[in-house]
Amino acid sequence: MNRFISYVVVFVLGFIVCAVTLQTISGGRSGGMVTESPVLPRGGVGVDKLGSNVIRNAAGIASDYVVNIDTVGKPVREPGLPDLFGFPFGGEQPEEVIPKGQASGVIYTSDGYIITNNHVVEEAQTLTVTTHGGKKYPAKLIGRDQKSDLAVIKIDAGGLPYARFAPNPVQVGDWVIAVGNALGLGPTVTVGVVSAKRSVDIDGKMLEGLIQTDAAINRGNSGGALADVNGNLVGINTAILSTSPGGGNIGIGFAIPTSTVKSVVDQLVKSGKVVRPYMGVYYQPYNDQLRAELAKNSSKNLPKEDGAYIRSVINGSPAEQAGLQPGDIILKINGKPVSASMENEDGKVSISSEVGKAKIGDRIILDIWQASDGQRAKVGVRVAQAPEDMYQQP
Repeated sequence: MNRFISYVVVFVLGFIVCAVTLQTISGGRSGGMVTESPVLPRGGVGVDKLGSNVIRNAAGIASDYVVNIDTVGKPVREPGLPDLFGFPFGGEQPEEVIPKGQASGVIYTSDGYIITNNHVVEEAQTLTVTTHGGKKYPAKLIGRDQKSDLAVIKIDAGGLPYARFAPNPVQVGDWVIAVGNALGLGPTVTVGVVSAKRSVDIDGKMLEGLIQTDAAINRGNSGGALADVNGNLVGINTAILSTSPGGGNIGIGFAIPTSTVKSVVDQLVKSGKVVRPYMGVYYQPYNDQLRAELAKNSSKNLPKEDGAYIRSVINGSPAEQAGLQPGDIILKINGKPVSASMENEDGKVSISSEVGKAKIGDRIILDIWQASDGQRAKVGVRVAQAPEDMYQQP
């Protein structure tokens, strides 16, 4: 009898355990209804309530402040078709072609100031802006900057929806949406994540601290918005890397972060140009990989900490006047360790950010490793205004 009671107790306990397990696996469903997803933290993507999702909401906000830009350039002469009627003295006759382009822009004031890329407007004779509502406006150029690939144009309008800049920079892994006039098809929204933050050489210009994303960016997206899941602006789309001659998307696009956009745009509106302090060095990250390469070439006493390796020094620059030489390694700037990633991170700073904060004439103190003797030294460099033609294409 005691054995029978024991069997009954074991059976009951087993039944209870199975019931609890099934309840846990089912997610607490009751009455045939699926449990509503919890509210996701800021930056998450998902359904926050039935019939709504954050991407849709963000896309609606960003689409309102993104515009299409049509450009018309100067007429150029290009080879034409053979002049069959001129045979035998004919041949290919040049013909006049008017370059036309389509791109995007971001309204950032209610009275019609618009951010776009420099490469969108630099050859344009006329600019026409089409807002999200379909209304067209002629636009005038306020200013442009080759180094950052940014420009500001203006339309005569008021009460426009405009972009709010995100309060904090995006991080790798954050969801973002790209909005622009992709391939000239009209307003287009794509979704992805921030893949990396990096400096990239684009058409001979080093653009630093760019946001890399796998949100599809194609021709025509230039100057458009990269926004967070709240619809706030985090960057201006500027370029893609592609393996195809036509420049098709392969999931590697770049946007200029709003931290750069703010400072450049303010100066363009005030004076039509950007004044930059500079030292006059070209450099690359000094990290474990470069350290190993230099060690193979018999460089001795190489510093173990990260920094910036000077590749060349501009003639007549403040850096040359201070005695900096190719091969020197900048370890600290104004007492702050230099990041090997060329970006501010983990208590380390980038050369560009520190020099960019200086005023013309300020003295910057560098802790360097000298290539000439393998010794360390402190060097003072008084920054000057960068020559206006320094960033112009030859």
